[in-house]
Amino acid sequence: MGFLEWLSHETSIHSLLTHGTRDIYIILLSRFLRMYAYGGAALVLGIFLYTAGNSGPQIGAFMSMTLLGDAAISYVLTMVSDKIGRRRVLRIGSLLMTLAGTVFALSRNYYLLLFAAIFGVISPGAHEVGPFRAVEESTLAQLTPIEARTDVYAWFAVTSTIGMSLGLCVSGWITYVLRTYFEWDWKEGHMYPFIFAIYAVVGLVKFCLTFLLSERCEANYDRQTEMDVAEREASAPLMGGGDRRTSYSTPRKVSETVRRIGGTVHTKLTPESRTILMKLCCLFALNSFASGMLPVTLMSWYANWRYRWFLTNRVGYTMAAVWLVASIANLFSASVARRLGLVRAMVFTHLPTAIFLAFIPLASTWWLMAMLLLASSAFGSMDQAPRSAFVAAVFLPSERTAVMSTLNLVRTLAAAGGPLVTGYFHEKKMWTAVFFLSAVLKISYDIGLLVMFVNTKLPETLRRPRDTTVTDVDVGILLSESLTPPEAFERVDDEEVGEYGRGYGKDQGKWNYEHIEEL
Repeated sequence: MGFLEWLSHETSIHSLLTHGTRDIYIILLSRFLRMYAYGGAALVLGIFLYTAGNSGPQIGAFMSMTLLGDAAISYVLTMVSDKIGRRRVLRIGSLLMTLAGTVFALSRNYYLLLFAAIFGVISPGAHEVGPFRAVEESTLAQLTPIEARTDVYAWFAVTSTIGMSLGLCVSGWITYVLRTYFEWDWKEGHMYPFIFAIYAVVGLVKFCLTFLLSERCEANYDRQTEMDVAEREASAPLMGGGDRRTSYSTPRKVSETVRRIGGTVHTKLTPESRTILMKLCCLFALNSFASGMLPVTLMSWYANWRYRWFLTNRVGYTMAAVWLVASIANLFSASVARRLGLVRAMVFTHLPTAIFLAFIPLASTWWLMAMLLLASSAFGSMDQAPRSAFVAAVFLPSERTAVMSTLNLVRTLAAAGGPLVTGYFHEKKMWTAVFFLSAVLKISYDIGLLVMFVNTKLPETLRRPRDTTVTDVDVGILLSESLTPPEAFERVDDEEVGEYGRGYGKDQGKWNYEHIEEL
């Protein structure tokens, strides 16, 4: 294997090119543009609010209220997205982006900005807000075969960090040009509305892109129902506990089952899924609260404050380099997950982030702080792809959109408390406590994740050896080509087998069942 071939497999490029479709590429492009806008706005948002005459607690409250409003609107939209249409929800979210960007470009009134931030879509920390992520992740899981899901999610994370890096860089460059060549004073805040105008334009571009998505993205598309049948049959022993007898049924019976399940899209969770969801909610809330204390907006504010209002463009360039490093690291996240397993990959790539974060306030120079940020970012985003793959694998297809929207709601609500804490410590001049507290909470999240889910069995693992857990297997290799596809099986009583069950069909079905039992 040549170097380029090895690199294409390790960075998941080969898998993306093999299994990528137009819909997948449009979703990746849409996320790239969205995160570009989020990154550009996040660099100047805190400074923009400060130059408008707002205090630290006011800025913290503003960001918390923004996250709370976003959580409510996003949760409502994502919960109904499978009913009213995923593409329609993405269009609504794009228009809300445009609304928020327009108001921020035209006004500096605190309460008007707060209104636009709550009821529109604007990111206070260069991280995901709005209904986009849950809908897109659920759609990607539907469009992507199981063996390529981790790889596609890796590129979903890469487009995010690359977009954020470019947005931070361009935003910093714009402030430099306006300040140097047009002699605009940053303290008056006249240069920042131009960046928010770009934010509004990106929302319009995203709105247009949604019209290029096909019906395959919708929850009631036939391929979704077929995958649902497959994974329900595979996970029946895990979810149910009833009779495990399975017979090879006719394609007609399978088609009838597909149509019956596909007739309605529901979000009812099994008891096992509810238990897993509760655990994930607690852990994700802990991590999100810690991350909410130090989003890009507040980190930019901290750097300017600590180094006596350092040039914003230099902060932007540094943050851009930070996220570029994260993009490169994300390229190898799927490869790491294949070797360590999903849960271990999530923990062992996220843990160093907390350690480096704790040392940032101790850095004596700007360059040392930049090196710590780069080191932290090299690991900080590598858990995104295995985390998304784990959530997609541990829940059934019909549960994914509701589950992902619930997790996003929990993350957003938890993150909303972070800026309040940071604003309070800023007034007390206790920024070191912010970094230490955030690091401790992140470490607690990693330990909890490892303890609760290291031996969790995925539904797909029922087609693998019985002692296989999520730590030993990657979603990309869960399906074995030697087995008959799960669509060919149905839970029926022996007396219902019919004519097809006699002769060769019966013998073949029996052989497949015994083969699975041996595994």
